[in-house]
Amino acid sequence: MSFRQPLTRSADWIKRRLASNSNSSPNAASCASPLCTALKTRWRQFRRDPKILLDGKSYCQPQCLERALAAQLSRLLAMNPPLPPPNRIPLGLLMVARGKLTHVEVRAALDAQSRAQTRTGTRAQSNDGGGKIGDWFEKLGFATEQDVTAALALQWGCPVVSSFDLAIVNSPGSIPLSILEAVQMLPVNYAAATSTLYLAFGERVDHAAVYAVERTLNCRTQPCVGRRKSIARQLESMRHLGRPNDVEFVSRDLNEMIRIAMSYVSRLNPDEIRASRVGRFIWLRLAAQSSGAHSPATNLVFCVRANSLPAYPPLFESRPVPLSFPALTDSRPNPQDDNAIAIEG
Repeated sequence: MSFRQPLTRSADWIKRRLASNSNSSPNAASCASPLCTALKTRWRQFRRDPKILLDGKSYCQPQCLERALAAQLSRLLAMNPPLPPPNRIPLGLLMVARGKLTHVEVRAALDAQSRAQTRTGTRAQSNDGGGKIGDWFEKLGFATEQDVTAALALQWGCPVVSSFDLAIVNSPGSIPLSILEAVQMLPVNYAAATSTLYLAFGERVDHAAVYAVERTLNCRTQPCVGRRKSIARQLESMRHLGRPNDVEFVSRDLNEMIRIAMSYVSRLNPDEIRASRVGRFIWLRLAAQSSGAHSPATNLVFCVRANSLPAYPPLFESRPVPLSFPALTDSRPNPQDDNAIAIEG
């Protein structure tokens, strides 16, 4: 027997092991950065050093991750948020067609809305200047909130949610509160069997926000429509709860955003980072791969346009911007409305 045979067998074993690793995980033995300076030796690949995933791609060292994160943040920073699409059918016309309103009542509500716009000196944009037209239907006693919600659901082609699962609504590390408030959205139920998160909207369904949540939480999403006042009250109550996993900054300086993000990466040592943009927010989610969509994770939120937005204390000294919250004047809801989840078709 040749003395070289044991070495040959060892080399063959290493080749087979590397081949099996590459087949089971394409990113296990490589770095997604084209400028990676790490040694591409067989021993380094076999050792499988700890890596961090950024949007599903693996990076072997902090320098590689920082370059990729800088490119991703630059792309998100330059992205122009899409304009909300117009409603397919006006709400008043839809409610007339369903027999919930008359043409005279719709005209009266539109006139009241127009007078309110004139008094406040605001300009009408998508029926927002003098308040939502659905609000005027309720104020004038022409329709109930339930009637308006059902018409909104039909308008957007979504189911109606009548109550909330508070365990899902208040789940830590899920969706940052500032994003929820900006689009008037709530996570109301999670179906583990299909990995589907149900998102209820109180005003208009923001499909761009739905896609961003799906991409960032790595789960399926299903939009639905809920009672606007109930969602607003729930968001109001969430402001008074501690959300240590949400950290917000007001900045559009790319270098500062990279520095802050890499500081949190160094501190938290996450397994995976996912990035997306929702309107004026850039959202970075730092989590372990096994954490799931609703386990605690750290959300870094960068507001790239100045506005009166909430802020939460950072994990270490940085530059967060504390801001105040306006109080709502709506009466408190019936506790029985929020006990269980019920989605109507």
